[in-house]
Amino acid sequence: MKKWLFLCMAAVLLAGCATTYYDSEGNVVPKEKMAQLKAVAVKSHLQERRFRVFVDRVYPMRGPSHTLRDDWGMELSGDSIGLFLPYFGRVYQVPYGRGLGLNFVEPLTSYREEAVKDGVRITMTTRSGIESYQITLLVYDNAAIDLTIVPDNKEMIRFTGEMELNDRFSPKR
Repeated sequence: MKKWLFLCMAAVLLAGCATTYYDSEGNVVPKEKMAQLKAVAVKSHLQERRFRVFVDRVYPMRGPSHTLRDDWGMELSGDSIGLFLPYFGRVYQVPYGRGLGLNFVEPLTSYREEAVKDGVRITMTTRSGIESYQITLLVYDNAAIDLTIVPDNKEMIRFTGEMELNDRFSPKR
């Protein structure tokens, strides 16, 4: 009897966690259609080369991963990139007065896209001051991202998060 009651409570709890999407007129949008719309929005942002990603987790080379609570991320606009990211790891050479993480806006020196399963891999390079950065961004069709940054004078660092989409659909719980 206790097992049956526990299973019923678990089913009710899981059903309450399900996300339902509604359009601007209040009609329910199916999950498949929502995934399709999200993939189209991601592709259009990538074609324009104008998007912003927000990260919620950092994976340094040494030590445990951390959850990020503030608005950290990256913005790409045409031929320029802006990084506003924290840095955890070993720094081999610190420029004078620059101990504030990965914070800069600079032009890109290279940009390359290639298709991968369920998404796109973007490889970029840029230079800020005396340091150059190789940035690899995996953007999946569901707007999830995986961002890897390899600086010249620091250890590699990886972030995960989500691409900001400016669509009219919002989840209601």
